[in-house]
Amino acid sequence: MGTQSTVQTTKGHAPRLGARVLQAFCRPVEAPEYIGGTVTATVDSALDFLVRAVPDFMAITARRSILDFGCGFGLQAAALARLGRDVTGLDLPRDVFAASWRRLMDAYPTLRLTTEVPSRTFDVIYSCSSFEHFADPAHVLTLMRERLKPDGLLVIAFAEPWFSPRGHHMSDFTRLPWVNLLFREADVMTVRASYHPDGATRYEDVEGGLNRMTVARFERLMRDSGMRVRSLRRIPVKNLPVVTRIPMLRELLTASCSAVLEEAGIRPVPR
Repeated sequence: MGTQSTVQTTKGHAPRLGARVLQAFCRPVEAPEYIGGTVTATVDSALDFLVRAVPDFMAITARRSILDFGCGFGLQAAALARLGRDVTGLDLPRDVFAASWRRLMDAYPTLRLTTEVPSRTFDVIYSCSSFEHFADPAHVLTLMRERLKPDGLLVIAFAEPWFSPRGHHMSDFTRLPWVNLLFREADVMTVRASYHPDGATRYEDVEGGLNRMTVARFERLMRDSGMRVRSLRRIPVKNLPVVTRIPMLRELLTASCSAVLEEAGIRPVPR
């Protein structure tokens, strides 16, 4: 059976033209997933993105207590713990993380990976490749800030803003860029259902969630956070020169964003 015949609506009707066109640019349903950077990451390579995206990341985290907010499988936290940092990783309770967390905490006894928000405060709190997934990123910023020491630093870095070539986060089954701009959401979800039959009908409903985080929205959230922006960085696709400074191209050709924030006013009251 050909892969295109597997693309159907929930009522069994023939898929819309858009879904059929998108399917033509996808891998066969039975073929292995396209491999991305997250899948191939190891403790040895886990910090590569943060080092590229955040100015002086290693100096910022040197000899400090650190909270990895949204730590996922725990690789970045483990990589810092291996360097002697005091690191706690925090994420939601998900079965997919369990084996990795056990393995990493066995390997690095000073590493703590938990689903409970710590009561202590930290010198540095960072979020790596999570900010585009949080349903309420402004609220998450507040939660992070509540656990920050008065002279601490908050670091945010994420790849693939919403209008970037891979902002759709569907790259495990298609290599076509700007899928979310070229196709209706309903058609994308119809095709995605062939590879991930979890019932998602919106980008917000996919595993991990997508909050459609644009470059402009990210920068606005940083500036409205109540904190002082120490650095705000846009990294262009394939290091193309100048494009992140041109408004019409900034959203389309920014591959990742980062910010470093520090206290600059009235702090939120910890809960």
